[in-house]
Amino acid sequence: MPPTYSEVEQWLEREYQDEAASDSGEEDADVLANQQKKMRAKAQVSQIEGPTQKNRHGFKFSQKQKSTSVKHETQYMSIMSLEVHVNTRGTFLPDPAEDEIACIFWCIQADDDEVDGLHLGVLALSSEDGIAKKMARHLDVEVQYEEDELELINKMVDIVRELDPDILTGYEVHNSSWGYAMERARLKYEYNICDEFSRMKSQSHGHFGKEADRWGFTKTSTIRITGRHMINIWRAMRGELNLLQYTMENVAFHLLHRRIPHFTHQDLTKWYQSGMPRDLAKVLDYFLSRVQINLDILEANEIIPRTSEQARLLGVDFFSVISRGSQFKVESLMFRIAKPENFVLPSPSRKQVGQQNALECLPLVMEPQSAFYNSPLLVLDFQSLYPSVMIAYNYCYSTFLGRVVGWRGQNKMGFTDFKREPQLLELVKDYVNVAPNGIMYVKPEMRKSLLAKMLGEILETRVMVKSGMKVDKDDKTLQQLLHNRQLALKLIANVTYGYTSASFSGRMPCSEIADSIVQTGRETLEKAIALIHSVKRWGAEVVYGDTDSLFVYLPGRTRDQAFTIGEEIATAVTERNPRPVKLKFEKVYHPCVLLAKKRYVGFKYESRTQQEPEFDAKGIETVRRDGTPAEQKIEEKALKLLFRTQDLSQVKAYFQAQCSKIMQGRISIQDFLFAREVKLGTYSDKGPGPAGALIATRRMLADPRAEPQYGERVPYAVVTGAPGARLVDRCVAPEALLADDGLELDAEYYISKNLIPPLERIFNLVGANVRGWFDEMPKVQRVRNVVADGSGGGGGGAAGVKKTLENYMQSGACLLCRKKLERRQQQGGGGGGELLLPLCERCLAKPHTALLELRTRQQRAERRAQDIDSVCRSCEGSAFGEEVRNLDVSR
Repeated sequence: MPPTYSEVEQWLEREYQDEAASDSGEEDADVLANQQKKMRAKAQVSQIEGPTQKNRHGFKFSQKQKSTSVKHETQYMSIMSLEVHVNTRGTFLPDPAEDEIACIFWCIQADDDEVDGLHLGVLALSSEDGIAKKMARHLDVEVQYEEDELELINKMVDIVRELDPDILTGYEVHNSSWGYAMERARLKYEYNICDEFSRMKSQSHGHFGKEADRWGFTKTSTIRITGRHMINIWRAMRGELNLLQYTMENVAFHLLHRRIPHFTHQDLTKWYQSGMPRDLAKVLDYFLSRVQINLDILEANEIIPRTSEQARLLGVDFFSVISRGSQFKVESLMFRIAKPENFVLPSPSRKQVGQQNALECLPLVMEPQSAFYNSPLLVLDFQSLYPSVMIAYNYCYSTFLGRVVGWRGQNKMGFTDFKREPQLLELVKDYVNVAPNGIMYVKPEMRKSLLAKMLGEILETRVMVKSGMKVDKDDKTLQQLLHNRQLALKLIANVTYGYTSASFSGRMPCSEIADSIVQTGRETLEKAIALIHSVKRWGAEVVYGDTDSLFVYLPGRTRDQAFTIGEEIATAVTERNPRPVKLKFEKVYHPCVLLAKKRYVGFKYESRTQQEPEFDAKGIETVRRDGTPAEQKIEEKALKLLFRTQDLSQVKAYFQAQCSKIMQGRISIQDFLFAREVKLGTYSDKGPGPAGALIATRRMLADPRAEPQYGERVPYAVVTGAPGARLVDRCVAPEALLADDGLELDAEYYISKNLIPPLERIFNLVGANVRGWFDEMPKVQRVRNVVADGSGGGGGGAAGVKKTLENYMQSGACLLCRKKLERRQQQGGGGGGELLLPLCERCLAKPHTALLELRTRQQRAERRAQDIDSVCRSCEGSAFGEEVRNLDVSR
């Protein structure tokens, strides 16, 4: 019969008493071991604890599904993607002056009924029985070859002419892809293949290079081919996606939800020349997947359909949507309305534009009452305020009647002197609007303005499109298509005011009209504020206003009451303004933190029925890209804790736990990488440039072809250094940090300079001392095991640290139970007090148990390393035993 529960409990108690008596004064090793197991399980959590991810894998953008209720209009535009493989010299990047093209990979997608899907091809530099024959056996795509590089380039020209694509693209078209082929042909053979790619070779000439087109180098692409568009994908993504780095791997992960490998040119060259079928297959699969991913990225982001939609809507050509500014687009619409009414648009000179009156009026931007608001905060927004003002008050060039009172004997209209016809005011005295800045305009009953006609049609169409978006909200592709259309309409409506106020580079500016619009908008906002404060039953206080939006605080009200009051305010203000000026109730923040102008954060509710709030931040570090991911994660999680619990003790415990991880080094390096834009050639020579620019310069000293593209984000980390070392000298590239065991992240810098300041700005508003939280923590001094041969890592790393004092230290705690060890002399004397083994007497007395525990720990660590290695291999497609080298730090 088994013992009862009480009998077992009594037996255990006797055992504990007997053991305590036999081991007087000593702690039980098994109990300590159990405690250590719990500590180790907790210690294995090595990442910064951020907020709950919005999706399982941390994608920044949701993947769009195929549409079921909409079919894109056929654009009849074919796209050709191209990448080149070059066998390089050692660790150098491909150099068109030295390295010949070994293989060209291309893919074409035609928006035509005759061609279905993608068409892939490979063009290799090979003999008849050479590498091209091996490729043909491995691939089921078209493989062509040429025995001479010049013939290879000519063959590529023939392929482009035969397929006749409208758009040429590559992920980075300057140093690789089309740009490398063009530069190689020019440097090696003095052969301008830009002209050969052209559709009108004899009549026009293309160009290539940043010297020939500085604007293209910094904004789009320096390659100009007559009759074809060139899309530089990474630069297009830079304007479309909000990421910390724009490598293909990172863009594909967040946009396509696919993890793809990155190989160095050195590895690709080794595999291509090895003669092994498996290695060759890896190179072929690598490049063929990339030319297809180029097209997948364009399709997922809908760059071409969206640009075509805007071109069709505005009446301009395809490339002008990308390359031209807002004035060109406004004029394209205005011309079509002005011409039937026999209006001619003047073209003032730069001197005339400079001689017009200066702008006098400013929009209303209130200084916010910085605080933590735990009651509901309403956000109300005037819908398209400036366009609505232009329509409501009939402001336009065609309705302008001059000033009520002349100024210095002049009555100017933009760059010209306005000469009013005699007796004109008497004729229209009952149909005059006087703007707040003293300018008179005819009412729409007498003449409807050109701008009002144009903007009225735009806004009405936009309302129609947005109402269509409410029909099928589950169809993400349809939502994106309609969103693109309404966005094009919104942008053109919003920049119409800017057309009148472009006082420097304007094509037809008029500061008087611009001031009328701004001052009327300001008065509209001031009247709304006065109305809100005048109604006592609302109990509302306007705590912030910015151009066309109001933040209204309702102390002591519930969220449901806030929605009711918000709707009443919006209706009351709208009724007191002429149509179509409309105040729209946008959302409720509950709770919320107002920091400064254009900087606020809160839990957003957009409807009464919404249960789970959405974290909404503007202008703070969680949405800025000049910091580190760790800074974003910690600040967002701390704010969510504050909003949900309003318990500063929980925020403090969370902050101190993350600081402890950082000091102990239990972190991921990629969470602590800065990635700021580098624009070489724009920095002053008087002092050192930014850290990213210096790292890029170090790379260029080792390899001139490593120059970053204009505006490319270069990642770097801050490491510990000698006392007094400059910060810029302690910034190293991530691959240098990983390669050199003598370098470690500067925990003190990251906590004091990167994490605490943004948290202080927020939590000082609630009386918390974040720096004091850190000062009262026990500090951790890490022991660094630095090898004697500490050479500097490549790729912009600083010089490695030589052997330090930590190398001569030995552990003072037992490896198993972490009990403090007593000093014991080595056998034979003369040992200088060094330890024999880092194990205490208790653990040494049980050698089998100690060995088992140490081996178990070793196996656990090896298993974790093997799991990480397996993940990397599954992405890379490499066999076991091969080295995995992927230092891409995409985030």
